[in-house]
Amino acid sequence: MAPLPPLNALRAFESAARCGGFVPAGQELGVSSAAVSLQVKNLETHVGKQLFLRSGNRIFLTDAGEAIYPSVAAALTQLTDATRLLERSQSKPQIVVSVLPSLSELWLMPKLDHLGDLSVEVRVENDPIDFNKSGVDLRLTYSARYYHEFHQAALYADVAVPCCSPAFWQSQVGGAGKVGDVPTHLFIANQWGPAYASEPTWEDWFTHLDPGDIPQISPALTFSDTAMAIAAARQGLGIALAPKALLAKDLAAGDLIIPWAHQMPMRQRYFAICPQAKRNASAIRRFLALLAP
Repeated sequence: MAPLPPLNALRAFESAARCGGFVPAGQELGVSSAAVSLQVKNLETHVGKQLFLRSGNRIFLTDAGEAIYPSVAAALTQLTDATRLLERSQSKPQIVVSVLPSLSELWLMPKLDHLGDLSVEVRVENDPIDFNKSGVDLRLTYSARYYHEFHQAALYADVAVPCCSPAFWQSQVGGAGKVGDVPTHLFIANQWGPAYASEPTWEDWFTHLDPGDIPQISPALTFSDTAMAIAAARQGLGIALAPKALLAKDLAAGDLIIPWAHQMPMRQRYFAICPQAKRNASAIRRFLALLAP
């Protein structure tokens, strides 16, 4: 294989041909016009051809220059694109955070306003995750049952409360109703999925309220995602049972109300999980500080 010409010489030639002179090429490349002229001469020596005709401060491509210019310009563009692609692949986020779906939009999203210079990749996924294969630095989830060998930082404990839209409450119950006044099909059910047996259910809530008076409900709507159950309640489709921390924005905006004050402590706490070796990493400590109440 013939030796390749110097890259700086190719860049000087391409810039001079495109800009129409050594002076503007030098301004583009951040060097003097003399340096551009010298690099072009080096390229001409390398290829054994004159590439420019020089007339005072003006230059013109020769036949040889016109013949190689398209290939040189295309090759330099490809090199630039390849370098940018490599830079993007190497500029990984400072921290990769995996979060339970129910926590992602309603609890985590409002806390991401003040990242500063911290770069974060957020992955929304169910438990359990594989820290070794996924490249995840921090997991935000309900209960730590799947991560006994990892560092566990308790985030908060929550309570389950009923929630519905003000319009729904007024239209269905008249604003002063009791639990028994709500048609049983309007209790929205939420199933967290096969990995959980401790999620709050309406049966749990009614048992906690009054073990001797547990109604038989027949929900018309059942969701496998807490955020969707809350969204359905926000839309006036019924009453959902949800962790109170996930309702903060809707309650503050008046989009949801808690029709009955009774609240049931949830069986597990929410945790931040990370490998033991990363527990004191600066990025993780900074991110956890953002999650503080």
